[in-house]
Amino acid sequence: MIWKGNLRKMRTESGSVVKYFWSGRDVLDDMPELFANDWIGEIIRIKYEGKVHCVVTGKEMDRAFRMGMSKDAFFNSPLSCPSIINPELSTIHTGVALRDKEFEEMYHNVPHVVYISRTDKLKVGVTGLGRQNFRWNDQGAVEGITLCETPYRQLAGEIEVFLKSHFNDKTFWRNMLKDVDRDPEELVDMKEECFELLSPGYEPFFSDNDEVTEINYPINTFPSKITSIKLEKVPFFESRLIGVKGQYLIFENGGVLNVRSHEGCRITMEIV
Repeated sequence: MIWKGNLRKMRTESGSVVKYFWSGRDVLDDMPELFANDWIGEIIRIKYEGKVHCVVTGKEMDRAFRMGMSKDAFFNSPLSCPSIINPELSTIHTGVALRDKEFEEMYHNVPHVVYISRTDKLKVGVTGLGRQNFRWNDQGAVEGITLCETPYRQLAGEIEVFLKSHFNDKTFWRNMLKDVDRDPEELVDMKEECFELLSPGYEPFFSDNDEVTEINYPINTFPSKITSIKLEKVPFFESRLIGVKGQYLIFENGGVLNVRSHEGCRITMEIV
């Protein structure tokens, strides 16, 4: 099979094992999704064509400015407004939009959750209510629990910022791609610790759901040594795919390709 198009992050569905769907574009036009789990064990050849098309406008570039976007799109699109990156900056709950009122009403002025997940270690994060599993899959988390439910994004971000001052939650992607041990009781204990740290004013938003979600990924073996593949530096490579975790394709030679960080890149891919 030969596939040619622009990269987008893979869509996921939860189950006993995360299901991955290759969801590229032909510049901006939709393309049929492909079930990427079926590729595990196959040789994959990828050739980068040296072009990036902005994921917002389709503009051709030598390289993206950030998030697969041109500089102009990054500073104007609602997809990259400050409250996407820093939820605590959202103001739409007050009636004030940062960039796009309709977009922010639909995605930010709606219930959100603060969660705890385990990637390479425990971390705190924010996402829209009901999107926890998608977020955990994208992170490469192996387990997660809901901490708080809030009526809008800014409040969830405010809680996250406070808790980040007490917990070092930065993910080290190389460690995330290893076989991470699970400990669901630790997540429950950390949840209780977070409740004790938060002021009483946040108590109405505490979640009493202590269910810990376990996430398993389609991986045959974990690589002992990991090397990041950057398409600008390695425009052609081929190797056998041994797994997918987070938004990373994992190859038997230890190379890993972060699909999301290459959004907009135009490639030709062959599954042998």
